[in-house]
Amino acid sequence: MSYVFIGISTVAYILLVLILAIPIASLLSTVKARYTGRYLNRYYVVSHKGSGIYELHCSPVFGFYYAMPEKYFALHEDAIRKFKAGYPNTSLYAVTSTLQGYYARKGIKGTPVEENHYKKLLGDSLSYFLILRNMANYRKRNEKEWQFAHLIQRVRQNAPRRYLL
Repeated sequence: MSYVFIGISTVAYILLVLILAIPIASLLSTVKARYTGRYLNRYYVVSHKGSGIYELHCSPVFGFYYAMPEKYFALHEDAIRKFKAGYPNTSLYAVTSTLQGYYARKGIKGTPVEENHYKKLLGDSLSYFLILRNMANYRKRNEKEWQFAHLIQRVRQNAPRRYLL
């Protein structure tokens, strides 16, 4: 009766809020990053960790994005280049579970990040969320595996490592 109508409309409102909340929150985050000088490009921002140390974060402007590996890594390198030009005497780190092979190919050694259970759960959840927001990950990696499933498996199997860029 009226409860069914309220239930359906409530679900529709919740979905609408979720669909709109991600781009709005991302835009607000980008505005804040621009205002504080932490914006590098449309995919990357940095956060200050104290005493001349910064951490690189993937934070797409509109929340959802489409980035095949070539585009993603080009914007990644561009962000690092911009940071180093603007902050030449500071350290830039990246913490990742998914880009470990990329950094290894570049000869950058990583150190394991010590995390308690809560931080690991939160970090993994944020990694899954970022993976699922990339529309390019909704494609077949090969005949048997989807790209997003491969990346999520990497997050589950690899402990995060910190890389000095």
